[in-house]
Amino acid sequence: MNYQSSDYFHGNHVAHLAPVVAAVLMLVLAGCAPLPAKDPAPTLASARVADIVPDASASASAAGAPVLGDYGDPQLRLLVALALQDSPTMAVAQARVRQAAAAAGQTEAAAGASLAFDGSATRERYPEHSFYPPPIAGATFTSGHAALDFSYDFDFWGRNRSALDAALGRVAATKADAQAAAATLATSVAKTYFQWQAADQHLRIAQTLETQRRALVEHQARRVRAGLAPGSDLAPLNADAAAPRQSIVQLETQRAQAARQLQALVGVHALPELQAMPLPALSALPEADLRLDLLARRPEIAAARDRVQAALKDVDSQRAAFYPDISISALAGFDALQLGSLLHGSNRELAASPAIHLPIFDAGRLRAGLDVRRADVALAVAQYDQSLQQAIADVNDASVRLQGAQREADPLAAQVHAREHDLASARAREAAGLIDGQQRLVDELVLTSLQDQELNRRTQALLARIDLDHALGGALPSTAAVASATR
Repeated sequence: MNYQSSDYFHGNHVAHLAPVVAAVLMLVLAGCAPLPAKDPAPTLASARVADIVPDASASASAAGAPVLGDYGDPQLRLLVALALQDSPTMAVAQARVRQAAAAAGQTEAAAGASLAFDGSATRERYPEHSFYPPPIAGATFTSGHAALDFSYDFDFWGRNRSALDAALGRVAATKADAQAAAATLATSVAKTYFQWQAADQHLRIAQTLETQRRALVEHQARRVRAGLAPGSDLAPLNADAAAPRQSIVQLETQRAQAARQLQALVGVHALPELQAMPLPALSALPEADLRLDLLARRPEIAAARDRVQAALKDVDSQRAAFYPDISISALAGFDALQLGSLLHGSNRELAASPAIHLPIFDAGRLRAGLDVRRADVALAVAQYDQSLQQAIADVNDASVRLQGAQREADPLAAQVHAREHDLASARAREAAGLIDGQQRLVDELVLTSLQDQELNRRTQALLARIDLDHALGGALPSTAAVASATR
């Protein structure tokens, strides 16, 4: 009896296989990986107007004052442009952007359809005593194969789309990191440049103080020689006259250090010769609402926000792995034992293979992977909150320093005004022959010291304003140059 007959299969085996198939299906359904619930959207921290230090300055913007992030100095613009072009810091940031973009391109390409051509030719002698029948057995043939292979993964649950969105989010984050690096570099260049300018101006004032103190010593020496003053008065004056020389040496060192720091920041072998320029006037402190709006666009915060969104997309992609993965592959070509007849119609080869992958028992791998992605979201949210908190602290610190320097302006201006009045009076009385030149020299010396204090106050206010602009995401003396450097 032929137990391989179709009657046997359809009559007996099918009846026996039916309950087995049903049992397998029930086992599959029972063992399917449970689908995780959709995660709630994370709550990101937000800045409030109450978190920002209010504007305590009553001074209005000066006419023609520079706007946020532009300090009106062409030398500074040139230095920043050179730094953004040649600095290794920017080269690293741009390389990271390209790296993230390449990874996103790789993710996008992996999610698309695949079409490939495969061709081969094989020269083979077939054994005589094997399962090959004559005339193949014992003969040598050159076989050939040529076919187009196609495959496509149906992204019904959005796994590939979510993975691509996550990769694009990381690209956006690295671009924001590059902008933040550019802003930090520009800030460092601006602060170092103005420190050089301030040291140069302090140096000139110190040289003036040295000249004035020497003139006061010479005037007192003439009074001693004329018997109008005791010789003991010269000793403290000589000591005071030596003090500016020490300050001059220190200021020359500070200026040289600032120049070397600028050269290191700019990244050029020969730093352009710097010309002395006055410190720029400052515009009024932006209102709290404006600072809050600028704070939201700070590159570091934008990068942290992009990373949160990318991590959320990674969670969606990992969750989609719990669903069946449906794909199809197809083949169309020719396959022949003899190469000469490869392209004959009788040797054509066609195939189509729909496939489904359904996770059943995975020993918790999918859920462990999902937990990892959820942990990434928690970390990204915490880093965002940390970035926002640090940004608010930076804004408030710079605002307090700037307001403190601004509050010193009026008392210092009142002292300068009073000393200028005293100096004018002393000059008038000296010209009338009522007094000698000693009082005029003392008043000039005090006024020069006040000018040095005013320069120091303006420098501190300027550095604080640069830090504030940076904290608000706008410390860029040349915004266009930064934009071109981060593309």
